[in-house]
Formats: sequence, structure tokens, C-alpha cells
Amino acid sequence: MKFQVCSLVMIGLVAGCGTQQTTSTESAAKGESTIPKTATVEQPQEKPEPVIATAPAQQTVAQPVAKIAPQTQFEPTTLPKTKSPEKIVKTDAEWRAILSPEEYRILRQKGTERAFTGKYDHHFKEGTYTCKGCGTALFDSTTKYNSGCGWPAFFKAKENTIAKTIDRSYGMIRTEITCKKCDGHLGHVFDDGPNPTGVRYCVNSASMGFIPATDEKQAKPAPKPNK
Repeated sequence: MKFQVCSLVMIGLVAGCGTQQTTSTESAAKGESTIPKTATVEQPQEKPEPVIATAPAQQTVAQPVAKIAPQTQFEPTTLPKTKSPEKIVKTDAEWRAILSPEEYRILRQKGTERAFTGKYDHHFKEGTYTCKGCGTALFDSTTKYNSGCGWPAFFKAKENTIAKTIDRSYGMIRTEITCKKCDGHLGHVFDDGPNPTGVRYCVNSASMGFIPATDEKQAKPAPKPNK
């Protein structure tokens, strides 16, 4: 009985092997590959870049360059400087010798005469007011006016005759005026004068002299007659 079972098993195995070999042989005969097929992955196709139509490059035409005539160079002009008057320098003793005590106190010691006491306060004759220390012409009578301040007042000085400096004496800030030639103290200048300058030169009478217009005319040489 056992022998029969074993024989049947052997027959079944042989039959199975034969079937597998037959199948393999048939596949080989048909040319089919026994290697398992692998799945192919499709690669994404790159989109072609759009072609941009460009206009043909324009040819640059050289333009003729106009010749520029050389310009004449001018040297900068400078205005002539006003020449300052030559200084007069004296010793203290020399000033005392030529000035009165009141004139010395005002011109050399920067003093001030009392208001309404000066001889030129209400003086309006035609002529020229000069520095008492050196004789420099300072003011013309046509620029003098009655300011009511108690001292001679002028709205304009002769050119290049007056020097101005800041005066901080007596707890005030003022502008002192002095003679450019001898540095003699004259007074102060303020910005409350009349037109056309708007300034007021307030001057001590003792610091000035006066030359009448008649004397000035006599001092001028007579014109030579035409031949």
C-alpha cells in the first residue's frame, strides 16, 4: 500500500516538472523573454522656450561734429580798493599840546559832552565839518539835520573817513565812530536816522571843526583862463 502511494507521488512530481519544462521551452521557442518587464517612467518633456523676434540692430551713423571756435578767456576784474588815509600818530604829550582839555577828554579819552551844550548842535551854516584832531573832512553841511537828541546829527559821512567799532561801555552795546586818520573819538552811530540812509551819526561838537563854504571857495585855486 505504501509502495503504491509513493509511486503515485513520484509520478505527480515528474509530471509537474515536465509541465514546467514544457512551458519554459515553449516560451523560449516563441522568443519571449523570461525576464520580467520593468515599468518605464515617462520623463517630463521640457517645453521649448518661446522665440522672441528681435528687430535687426540699427546701424549707428556717425554724425559730423561741428568745430567749436576757442573762446577768449577773460581775466576776472577786481574793483579798485579804496585807499585808507595815512595814519597820524602822536604821543600823549603832543595831543595835549594841540587840543584843549575838553577836546582831549573827548577825542583821546572817549568822553562825551553834555547834551544841548555843544556849539554845533543848532549850527546849520553851509560848509564842511572836520576832525578837530587832524583836520580831515568828515561831514558835509547838507547831510546835517536837527534830530533833537542834543548833539550834532548827520545822516551821511564822507567816504572812507569814519571807522566803526563795537562799544560795550556803560552796560550798553553801541557802535562807536572814530576818525580813520587819527583814531580820534567822535561819537556813535545809530540806525534811527532819516532817508535816504536811515542812520544817525551822533557827534560831539568838541571833536569837530568847521570850514564855511565861503572859505572853501576862496581856498580853491582860480581856473586858468583859456589862451
